[in-house]
Amino acid sequence: MIGSNYLGGGYFGQGYAGVAQAPTPPAPTPAMRIITSVVIAAPSGNTITFDGKSYILVNIDGLASPLVRLPRYNLPGSSGAFISNALYGERAIKIKGVVNAPDGSRLTYLANRLTLINALAYQTNNAGQILPQTITISLENGTVLTTSGYMDTPLAMGFSEDQMDYEEFQLTVACPDPLLYSQNTISGVVSLPVGGGTAIPTAIPISLGASSGGQLVLVNTGAATVFPTITLSAPLVNPYLTNLRTGAFLKFNYTLNTGDLPVVINCATQTITQGANVKNGIQSQDSTFWGMLSGSNTIGFSASGGSGTASISFSPAFLGV
Repeated sequence: MIGSNYLGGGYFGQGYAGVAQAPTPPAPTPAMRIITSVVIAAPSGNTITFDGKSYILVNIDGLASPLVRLPRYNLPGSSGAFISNALYGERAIKIKGVVNAPDGSRLTYLANRLTLINALAYQTNNAGQILPQTITISLENGTVLTTSGYMDTPLAMGFSEDQMDYEEFQLTVACPDPLLYSQNTISGVVSLPVGGGTAIPTAIPISLGASSGGQLVLVNTGAATVFPTITLSAPLVNPYLTNLRTGAFLKFNYTLNTGDLPVVINCATQTITQGANVKNGIQSQDSTFWGMLSGSNTIGFSASGGSGTASISFSPAFLGV
């Protein structure tokens, strides 16, 4: 007797003896073509890639928006309500898929099941702190988004009586951070301002050259404020950077000589380094590690001397797609 759904001398789903054909696993829905890849990576190194072969993505929910927290109370003695704040909660991502054996082998099917279960298992570091899984979503337009979360409900995956080399499953991941972080980087380089004008004396009529440098416009395409990484390249004397949209600035009492390593300011971690050396403290006391607001941000750059540059880079963050 042959057939992949043969078990214990009998056939499930067959009312007669004979050759049984294994059911065909469901194909990804047409909408899933917009999502070109979903990868779940565990801290242990186990990785689940929805490739349409071993793991088939059927449906994913929770990418449009995180949960909302909108505190309100009814107005006393009158109609209406008062909204006291507007916050976001966690993001709940629900994934429905199929674990499959592309070669039709039951051993391959069992191995893929085990890999899925191990990748979703809770894991901790040496200090006993729980570590999240990282979920990476790639879209048809080239956007790549990441988030981190923890299994929120038991993995729903049984052993169906008429399926021997594939099985549907469903899982829910709770992501504490409501944002989806892009792996696509937005960056730019700004030089020190160079004044325009013309040399004196000059011929008439006068042709005044335009000034250049000193400002850079970067557009944060995301929905949330994100913090950039700034790299200062020599030579520079007492550089100064400001986000002209917010007014926040970084002012340094520091000299970068020709040949010195660049100074790197990570506004997200609030650290300043030069090579392996930590340089926190070279900024003025009234300086702040500023962020990039959603939309256009104009960055101002100046220094008391030198001819170096500043490069600014960041990855946008989205509330949903």
